[in-house]
Amino acid sequence: MRLLERHERILIGALVGVALVSGVWFYTPTATIAARYVWGQWHAGELALALDQSDAGLALVIGEYYFGNQAAIGKVGQRPYELPLAEKAFGKAIEIDSSVKLARYMRARIEFIQSNFDAALADLDAELALYPENKRTLYMRGLTYAYRGFPGDLVLAEQDFRDFVAWTPREWAGYNDLAFVLAKEKKYADAAEVLKEGITKADGGEENPWLWTALGVIQLNLDKPAEAVDSFIKAQTFSESLTLTDWQRAYPGNNPSPRFIESGVVAMKVGIAKNLIAAYAVLKK
Repeated sequence: MRLLERHERILIGALVGVALVSGVWFYTPTATIAARYVWGQWHAGELALALDQSDAGLALVIGEYYFGNQAAIGKVGQRPYELPLAEKAFGKAIEIDSSVKLARYMRARIEFIQSNFDAALADLDAELALYPENKRTLYMRGLTYAYRGFPGDLVLAEQDFRDFVAWTPREWAGYNDLAFVLAKEKKYADAAEVLKEGITKADGGEENPWLWTALGVIQLNLDKPAEAVDSFIKAQTFSESLTLTDWQRAYPGNNPSPRFIESGVVAMKVGIAKNLIAAYAVLKK
């Protein structure tokens, strides 16, 4: 009987010890300190996220790293691209601190890539409610509306892109995607004016092959083949000096592998050449 009682006491003591250790581990900074160490020493994202109990900033850094490590664009170094792990990390950051800046925005970018547009819009709306001063969220929301394509979405996308361009008139992407939406609305004349404005006002706009390509396509829709030929020739000329880093910066959320980037650059050049041939064909009619 006494032996049984002794075993019970040992078992109870062990359980109390486990509970105490767990309490110290999970309800004190110990686990998070371990998470920071694991990340700093080995970049072991899964383990660091499992350990992290209170550092939303750490989870955000891990998410950004596995979302193509965009801070490394144009630099030598690995750029891992593990979207499930990145999405998990952004979710962990939000779980730790529901008001953490950029986590919902970044998660929405992954949801957009996955065509999970409703989830992306929910995250973007929440990000805007928390941080309305960051108008970059408007750009991402406009893109999401444009691709979701529900009735009324193009109107919402157009407004978001107009607000984004007004906020940062020196960035070419806003003009390009605003023109894309206007073209989908068949507002070709408006789209052409937006693209010409981008070429004039955006940094590097006069030598931007994306803007010139888009303008050429719009000019074909406006039955202006001579102008389209001129635009496509400019696009072709400027695309020749396009670097892999330029492409990465234009599509920072895409797969950063060199093979993927090179195929994108080649596809763009082939597309410009085909458009130029089409414009010449129309011109000769």
